Amino acid sequence: MTEAGVDLRRQLGSLLSRGQASDAASLLGRLADEGNADAQYELGLWRLYGQYVDRDPEAAARLFRSAAGQHHAEAIAADIALLANGLAGPDHPDAAIRAVRARAPSDPRYAGQLAALEMLEQAPMPVGACLSQNPDIRLFADALPPGVCDYVMDAARSRLAPSFVVDPATRRRVPHPVRTSHGTNFGPVEEDCVINAINRRIAAITGTDWRAGEMLHVLRYTPGQQYRLHHDGLPQVTNQRQWTAIVYLNEAFEGGATDFPLIGLQVAPRRGAMLLFANTTADGAIDSRTRHAGTAVDRGEKWVATRWIRTRKWTPWCDDAAA
Repeated sequence: MTEAGVDLRRQLGSLLSRGQASDAASLLGRLADEGNADAQYELGLWRLYGQYVDRDPEAAARLFRSAAGQHHAEAIAADIALLANGLAGPDHPDAAIRAVRARAPSDPRYAGQLAALEMLEQAPMPVGACLSQNPDIRLFADALPPGVCDYVMDAARSRLAPSFVVDPATRRRVPHPVRTSHGTNFGPVEEDCVINAINRRIAAITGTDWRAGEMLHVLRYTPGQQYRLHHDGLPQVTNQRQWTAIVYLNEAFEGGATDFPLIGLQVAPRRGAMLLFANTTADGAIDSRTRHAGTAVDRGEKWVATRWIRTRKWTPWCDDAAA
C-alpha cells in the first residue's frame, strides 16, 4: 500500500473510532469521485463487504477497475481475483489468467502465480484410496504439486494470525478453545488465480461444485499446537458442510496426524496429499463418527489447507456464512 493509502486509512480509522462512520464514508466517497485511487480501492472494499455502506459488489468491481487503471497494485490484484471467482459479477477465470500472463514478464508477483498455474495445469488428476467406506474417508496422493504447496504457504505466511473465536457473552475475541494454531482465509480479494485454481481442482477431484466450497483456510501448527477433537459439521444451518478436504502442504515435522478415534483411524500427513471425508450421513444428518483431531506437533511446523464443502453454493454473504 502507498504511503498516501496508509495516511488515508489512518484518517478513516480516526473518524470511525470516534463513531463518525457517516463522515468517514462521505470523505471516502468524495475522494473516490475525484479519482483518488487509494480511496477507490478502500471504498471498493467497503462496498464489497458492506462495511459502513450498503453492500454493492458491482460498484465495488467498478471502483477496483478504476483504481487498477491508475496502476494501484492492490486494486489490480482485487480486480483479477474477482474476475476469477465471480464474487462481484460473472466469473471469467480464463480472462483472469490472461491478465496474470500479461503482467508476469514485468512483475515477480504474477510471474510466481503463472509458474504455479502451469504446475497445476500439468499435474495429473489423482486417484483416491479408500480408507473407510462407511463413513466415507478417502486419501488422494499428489493432489497438489510440491511447488504449489510452497506457493500456498508463502502466500499465507504474512497473513497468519492466532486462532480466535468471539465469546457469545462478552462479544470479545478469545483464544480458540479447540484450535491452538495460526491461520488465515483467502477471502474474495485475496483469492488470486492460483488459489482459485486450487479451489476448482479440489472440486474436480471431489466431484463437487467449486462454488459450494468455503474460502480456502490455511493453518500452521508449531510444536505443542493441535486441533482438539471436534466435528466440522455446523449446528442449525440450512447449508451444511457436507465434506471436508484437507491438503497437507508439508511433511517436515513429527506428530500432527489426523485422528478419527471413533473408528480407530489415523492418517499420517504426506506433502501434497488430500484427505477427504464426509461430515454427514446419506440423509444429511451430522455423522458423529467423523469427529477428528489434529494431534499435537512434536517437532517442526505442520501446514495444511482446508476447504469445507457445503451441500450447495456458498458465499461469504449467505445466511449461513457467520456460522
